[in-house]
Amino acid sequence: MNRMPEWVHKVGAGEKAAQDLTYEEAREAAQLLLSGEATPAQAGGLLVAMRVKGETDDEMRAFTEVCRSYNKPMMLRPGVSPLDIPVYAGKKSFFHAVIPAAFLIAACGRPVLLHGFSETPGRIGAAEVLRALGICIDFTPQEGATILERHGFLYLDVARFNPPLHRFQLLRNELGVRTLFNAVARIVDPAESGCHLIGISHPPYFEKTLSALRRFGSRRVLIIRGVEGGPEPSIAAETKGYLMVDGEEKPVSISPSQIGKAPARRADIPGGDAAAQADLIERILSGRAAGPAREWTVLAAAAGLVASGAVSDFSEGGRRAERALDEGAGMAHLKESRAA
Repeated sequence: MNRMPEWVHKVGAGEKAAQDLTYEEAREAAQLLLSGEATPAQAGGLLVAMRVKGETDDEMRAFTEVCRSYNKPMMLRPGVSPLDIPVYAGKKSFFHAVIPAAFLIAACGRPVLLHGFSETPGRIGAAEVLRALGICIDFTPQEGATILERHGFLYLDVARFNPPLHRFQLLRNELGVRTLFNAVARIVDPAESGCHLIGISHPPYFEKTLSALRRFGSRRVLIIRGVEGGPEPSIAAETKGYLMVDGEEKPVSISPSQIGKAPARRADIPGGDAAAQADLIERILSGRAAGPAREWTVLAAAAGLVASGAVSDFSEGGRRAERALDEGAGMAHLKESRAA
């Protein structure tokens, strides 16, 4: 018999009696969960109890380490190291500005790997929008490696590169609350790039995420409190975050003024269903959309260029992204990815 009942009791004993799992216990628990040895009741009980208690740095690191061991290898050529951007958060109110931004980042010479989850009830997922754009979202990691090397852009679905983690993304839909695996998915790093742009919605996960990535040796990390939990800084207000380079972190602020724009009104930022978002993204990249949609795309691309180390600040990133947009380079990358 496994030790899950013991650990559920340990972390779920109430506000005064609950205890944290040790690193070793958390690692063993994660293995039982991801291998399928734990029952659904044990899995739900432990994960909800951990959320109520509050997960520790050690618990998050242990879960991430085990989860990464289930990644299917990509086998990229030496020297190919993409910017890792998790896109698990669906959008309710706005469009996925990270998608056109990713094509601009790629056009600036930095390959981009988006990874996410295609089932986001009540929200529009990035995968839906990419599908509406005519881009394949069903590559295996090895197929994807070839696409990324050729075109500088790839979306990988978690169901294709880490099926056990995919099961726990589905569990979140059943439970109705986030679990530790939702945070872990953002740092599972399927290409082992060590270079990340991450959006989160819950501030306590800033330090937990940075701590875990520092332990895993990530070279560059930009983590922000992004719009709707995504990797895009706001075009309507200042966005707070942290930039970590070689283990050293510093707070950063990102604002529209850094790309020479005034804050937009939230009501002027478009959204819509997957088809509407796909149409908007094509208009942005072809130069037929102006205003907040274009400006937000440029700001999101600037964040990615800083995260990747391609530029030293957000203003320079904005100029690079705007130039790529004006030259049609982002649209060219979209067309290449569509034909892949």
